[in-house]
Amino acid sequence: MNPLGIFVATRWELQAVRRALPTDHIVTIAGARCHIGQQGGRIYWLIQTGVGPTAARSVAGRVLKAQPMSLVMSTGFACALVPAQVGDLIVGTSVFSVQADETWKVGGDCVLCDAVARPGLLTVARDAGLVTRIGTVVSSETVVWQAEEKRRLQHMTDATGLDMESAALAEIAQERGLPMVIVRTVSDLADEDLPLDFNLFLRPTGWVKGMQALIVHPSSLVGLNRFRKQSRVAANRLTEWFQCYAKTDGESLRLSR
Repeated sequence: MNPLGIFVATRWELQAVRRALPTDHIVTIAGARCHIGQQGGRIYWLIQTGVGPTAARSVAGRVLKAQPMSLVMSTGFACALVPAQVGDLIVGTSVFSVQADETWKVGGDCVLCDAVARPGLLTVARDAGLVTRIGTVVSSETVVWQAEEKRRLQHMTDATGLDMESAALAEIAQERGLPMVIVRTVSDLADEDLPLDFNLFLRPTGWVKGMQALIVHPSSLVGLNRFRKQSRVAANRLTEWFQCYAKTDGESLRLSR
């Protein structure tokens, strides 16, 4: 039986999943570190891709070329584009990429998430006591940090959630003929600005510019502390979802093939 491939962007998201799904060894595939564990008869691989679609596409492409998976799961944190609370679960029904120019534009084809696995995902969410938002997810090449842009994006796409990696992961999964699902927890909301432009930190000299932005706008520290707390809630809820998932029978939930 092929393993379940669980892809996250950051080490914080990886840690949240690993608290529920312990791993016992690591393999490196073309530079990508894959944490491998087993729960009952189910084998899972946890892979950190890095932030953004380019990193996600590169790492997933290398891993899935070398190791077939039963299911590709995009997980971690997301922005809710519909009314929600921090810590709610977002389960994707489809995903596509968007690009910001003068206006938002659709950047690729829409990929459907696996409908066979979805009832099982929702059952796990119910057992974990999590409020679930179900709908389309859009993935941006950049961090959408202003509430005005979030609302504009929601109006254009009617999407439920926003992240940066799911569309790229869906594209690679589709190329490999693999089913794909999205399970993410809400870390920020449509009506709130992030404390600063996190895109600064994603550029080659970003940390310097990011620290300069904090010095110029020290009030951002208050916002950073709020966002840190929200991310902690999102991480805890993600751990809770995976803890419930680990107790389930993967075959009965049709999460493995």
